[in-house]
Amino acid sequence: MIKVKTWAELLNTFCTSGKLELELMYKVQMQCYEDAKLMKLFPEIIRSLYDQDVLAEDTILHWFRKGTNPKGRQTFVKALEPFVNWLEEAEEEE
Repeated sequence: MIKVKTWAELLNTFCTSGKLELELMYKVQMQCYEDAKLMKLFPEIIRSLYDQDVLAEDTILHWFRKGTNPKGRQTFVKALEPFVNWLEEAEEEE
């Protein structure tokens, strides 16, 4: 997680649109799919990228609803569900 925070500023420079943010999420998903240790950290990585303003709420919600890569889709969607629920609840409160 320290590495995510370390790279967040650089990633933020390159993720200048929702499309690029979505591409980053796909890349993170693929890396996590290929490494079982990382797979468990997927929700924390996404949350950290969100907290560091690299990923926008809309991008995460889009990925969750229909934009995921098919490799490990159900596993990643299920793992991210609590965070997505939190995002949706926060959105409703606004």
